[in-house]
Amino acid sequence: MKEPDSTEIITTLDKAGNGISSYKRIAAKYVIFPLLNRSVSWKKAWDIYDQEGEKIIAMASQLNKEQLFQRVLVPKLFGLEDNSRYYSVAMVIEHLLMVGQALQTRIPILSQGKTLSGDVKIEDVKPYTEIDDDIIKQFEAFLTTYREKLENNIEDIHIDNTSEHPWFGAFNPKQWSILGMVHQIVHRRQVEAILKTFILKT
Repeated sequence: MKEPDSTEIITTLDKAGNGISSYKRIAAKYVIFPLLNRSVSWKKAWDIYDQEGEKIIAMASQLNKEQLFQRVLVPKLFGLEDNSRYYSVAMVIEHLLMVGQALQTRIPILSQGKTLSGDVKIEDVKPYTEIDDDIIKQFEAFLTTYREKLENNIEDIHIDNTSEHPWFGAFNPKQWSILGMVHQIVHRRQVEAILKTFILKT
């Protein structure tokens, strides 16, 4: 199913990949991520990733099909680029699935000392596509395999082998795990904001 949208809203948003504001990017790159990398273990990051995913599934499961695919413009949220503010819950989940599958593949490759092919591009994981009606079940199934596949294929989580994030610079496997955790939290907050809109309308 593809959601109806508002051209008027879309034209007011930044282009995909433009990112967050420069001061937020600097704060994240030089303060937030270094602090999290020192204070959060990679196993804890995976725990939180799973927990946030379960919260998203629980919230999404409350919605009927119309609500699930209804795009909502949410207020600006820390870590959420402007282009991503006008999503439906289904679009959020599709995006998380795309990013999660990429992390599940790329983190082990880095940990094995190998070089990743292709640059990370934010616009490549935008959910502007047909989304299956069973997207919640797809994401739920993915979450059951995320940690297991990482644990079975990780060699050295702390290896000095990095891949560039377009906003935050070079990350090693552990730092990508931290980013995955933060990314999940950001979009859980987005889903909460979307649901809040539905509640206010009732």
